[in-house]
Amino acid sequence: MPDWTHVSNSQRLDKAAETTAATCIQNLSNWAHAVDEIKTWPEYTPQPLHSMPNTAAQLKIANLFVKDESERFGTGLGSFKALGAPYAVFRILADEVLAKTGIRPTSTELRAGKYRAITERVTVCVATDGNQGRGLAYGARIFGCRCVDYIHGHVSAGREEAMKALGAIVIRIDGEYEASVERAKEDARMNGWHFVSSTSWSDFDNGIPQNVMNAYMVVVEEALNMVPAVEDISHVFVCGGVGSIAAAVFLGFVLRYQSLRGAGAPVLPRFVVVEPKEADCLLQSAQQGTPTQSEGSLRTLMAGLACRAPSPAAWKVLAWLVSDFVSVPDAVAVEGMKALANAAYGDVPVVCGESSAANMGVLLQAGSDDALREKLGLTSSSQVMIFNLEGATDPKMFEELVGKSAEAVFEAKSAFYK
Repeated sequence: MPDWTHVSNSQRLDKAAETTAATCIQNLSNWAHAVDEIKTWPEYTPQPLHSMPNTAAQLKIANLFVKDESERFGTGLGSFKALGAPYAVFRILADEVLAKTGIRPTSTELRAGKYRAITERVTVCVATDGNQGRGLAYGARIFGCRCVDYIHGHVSAGREEAMKALGAIVIRIDGEYEASVERAKEDARMNGWHFVSSTSWSDFDNGIPQNVMNAYMVVVEEALNMVPAVEDISHVFVCGGVGSIAAAVFLGFVLRYQSLRGAGAPVLPRFVVVEPKEADCLLQSAQQGTPTQSEGSLRTLMAGLACRAPSPAAWKVLAWLVSDFVSVPDAVAVEGMKALANAAYGDVPVVCGESSAANMGVLLQAGSDDALREKLGLTSSSQVMIFNLEGATDPKMFEELVGKSAEAVFEAKSAFYK
């Protein structure tokens, strides 16, 4: 028996699925303001898209591109989530200042503490496995408000300490991720706090999830602008979780491809979602044709993907766009981490965290497993893009799994480009 599960999405590009997703698409299609704002931030630097021709040859595909978020706003944050939560904090605080003064402050003014007397009374909170909590704490610190992060019992001590180091109050609860979500939402409701999450229960018509998702489009726009010929990409791989970042990535591709139609109507890539076997709510939803909870244990090294149920709004987008859902055991993610870090075939070394490495692991497996290769439609002419959305979010765990420190891999990456 293979150690992977594959489900094809029978609803892909179906008219009914598109109609169901239409309101979400409309609410997510105006992200330019978020991207433009973030590009003005002093810590903003475009993050690379690596071409890996040698690895591609070993995988029996034409090319492999890796969008690398491992150093987004520094290795201490090193995740796409360092975009969404801070941008949402900026918008929350700007609205608070506007309501009290009639003036909408700039992000520069908030950083300088010009309205600190107002912002320091505001509290933002989130339920997190680590990355979102660090991103929120970072946003609260630079823009001047309070932050409370809720974590569940499986979150590592290293990730907890990283949130505290950024100034967050961290509350660990019994139970799994969804229990921490309910506690955070209830505390926010009772205390008048702002619950900051990309999960939407209402088609992204609410300001905070919409702002978080709009900020994620920085990743997508960078990738689309860096790839040599976007119309030649045949496959795009993103890891699952509740589905928000996958929905953002795939929507960004679709809208870019629609703009290219006048140039010969390029064929839309296959969009592949990869999940842990123990937290496969998106694959289960595809199998059932409706949002469905995973029956797995949620005990997985892929901590950022340990979610019981999809984001209801993100699922509508994924049901329309995703071609393939794949679930794999943790060992596949570890192999992906090692392959990217060690750069055995002479391409650039990449630090890839546990929650993003299963993309690479699946490609490695497909390189030697004809059944999986056929399921995914991979051929010698395939041009594949994978999204590495986090770096070493727990450096100690990274070193234990990979056999070398993240710092050593980052140094090797710097040397590669010299």
